[in-house]
Amino acid sequence: MDQKSAPLAEALKQIENRPLVGFGAPGHNQGAAIPSGMRALLGKRVFQADVLTPKGLDDRTEGALALQRAHELAAEAWNADFCRFVTGGSTQSLHTVMAAVAAPGDTILIAANAHKAERTYALASGLDAVIVSVQIDAAWDIEHGVTPDALRAALAQNPSAKAFLLVSPTYYGVTSDVAALADICHDHGIPLIVDAAWGGAFAFCEGLPDDPLTKGADAAVYSAHKTMGALAQGSVIVAKGNLIDRQRLWMAYELFETTSPSVPILATLDATRRDHALGGEQMWRKVLSRAEKLRTQIAKIAPLRVFSREDVPADNDLDMTKVLVDVSALGVSGYAVDDWLYSHHRISMGLSDASHILAVISLGTTQSDLRKLVHGLTDLVKQLSADPSILPRTTPAPNVATLSVDMAMPGPAALNGAAEMVCYEDAAGRIAAEMLAPAPPGVPRLVPGQRISAQHVAWLVAQRDAGAFIMDPVDPTQATIRVVAPTSG
Repeated sequence: MDQKSAPLAEALKQIENRPLVGFGAPGHNQGAAIPSGMRALLGKRVFQADVLTPKGLDDRTEGALALQRAHELAAEAWNADFCRFVTGGSTQSLHTVMAAVAAPGDTILIAANAHKAERTYALASGLDAVIVSVQIDAAWDIEHGVTPDALRAALAQNPSAKAFLLVSPTYYGVTSDVAALADICHDHGIPLIVDAAWGGAFAFCEGLPDDPLTKGADAAVYSAHKTMGALAQGSVIVAKGNLIDRQRLWMAYELFETTSPSVPILATLDATRRDHALGGEQMWRKVLSRAEKLRTQIAKIAPLRVFSREDVPADNDLDMTKVLVDVSALGVSGYAVDDWLYSHHRISMGLSDASHILAVISLGTTQSDLRKLVHGLTDLVKQLSADPSILPRTTPAPNVATLSVDMAMPGPAALNGAAEMVCYEDAAGRIAAEMLAPAPPGVPRLVPGQRISAQHVAWLVAQRDAGAFIMDPVDPTQATIRVVAPTSG
């Protein structure tokens, strides 16, 4: 196929040249009616591009096959047998793939550092989500991937599992030994699904880690908006081989995808695929060069510490565009550093936690951006040295390795049954009735049905007091947590 073609972007251009006379949705009618203030803020062209796929981007029956051709081109670009563009983010993509491999009541194996998207779908659909332990880096207090031995043990205990869902790369850029994990899954006759939200560009540059499909994964999900240049919520599902029923995957896609997908998002996915297929190697070599320069410069700012390939476990790899910095030697939290950089230098980090900040270097990262970050960190260290009181001092938080997963009752029963609110400090021994997922990275630390340990309480209290952001807790103040009422436990 001609990878120079971008059917969706080309069809959108035709609409600009030959405007439609529309009597359907969207009601703004290509910008004829724009909400007050939005013309000055966004411009009219974003509304002109906001059309539907049928009777807009294409004809009533989608006879020009613009979307279908875009999917076929993307499948070829990622060396897949199946591809679909998704406008609801990789959360929707993961829900789609999970629906294609497991039915309510089935068991599915999920890596312990999976995003809340995987756990929410299992909770809502009645899947039995069995958590597979991941490697813990004690020196950095971060989670890496799943080892082959951990997967073998999980499959031995759960021989009826329908699939294994792995996160690779992690939010910190570390990949697992996908080839070994795929072999284990295939020996058990089940597919390996890879949440590669941060690895969509891997297929297009030799300097990046290997794309999971090239290592035997049966399906992968990419967030093309995270680093590749597509609009937010732009995601891609790819599948290869015969372990996943492609008809069922197609039907699951139709089940979850809106009938009015955002054409601007779809067009940017299409154009992003074209750019990467034609020039991904050169594009990402520049990004890698900038990331390496940033690593070198930050490493010179004492006492900051930069995560590198030497810190990666054997048989794993590192996406060098993810620059993880340990700030704990400053005596302040990563949250406080993140907030200070935002307030004083208008710098927003990709992630912060009790000990770290993370810079994600992507296609849109400029040399000026890098200079500002280095300047901001240098300024922070200087300011702290002169006056340590400018940021609150912190004590080390409990290690992530202290957190366990003990499911005391089925998640749906805990979510839907009688519940009450108790203080964090009084929650040890109770059963969670809500999900707590500090974000980013959005990894659930408690889910409905999970027994809350004293270690969970200590970790959550420490993270909360240090400045963690919990995604949509029942109690926004993070003072109390929803737990199963005694009569239901």
